[in-house]
Amino acid sequence: MAFADPQSVTLGSAISMPRITLDNLSGTFAPADSTSELAIRHYLPGNRKRSVVKISRKKISTSPLTDLKSEESASITITIDRPKSNAFTEAELIELATGFNTWFSAGTNANLKKLLGLES
Repeated sequence: MAFADPQSVTLGSAISMPRITLDNLSGTFAPADSTSELAIRHYLPGNRKRSVVKISRKKISTSPLTDLKSEESASITITIDRPKSNAFTEAELIELATGFNTWFSAGTNANLKKLLGLES
């Protein structure tokens, strides 16, 4: 089973991302201008199952000192790591992910802002 094609990701505004790759345990989506990307990967190391979602963005930045342009990138990666034994139910993993998302975005993204400010 694969994610629907295309995927829509809101980065300021909604971006339609058609599928650009697909294999057994991974898929990648990106718009025609390649300024953003959604990558979904699954790994099965040892006795673990690892699912990774990464959203990345690229832009051209101009140095204020040299006026030279360079491509810069930023990304966010979420990893769900669990035992292959299915010791955790889907409901328990959804609860864990929901708790993470709630904590991260609580109070108008207060904890995200703290993280970006290098607090720990």
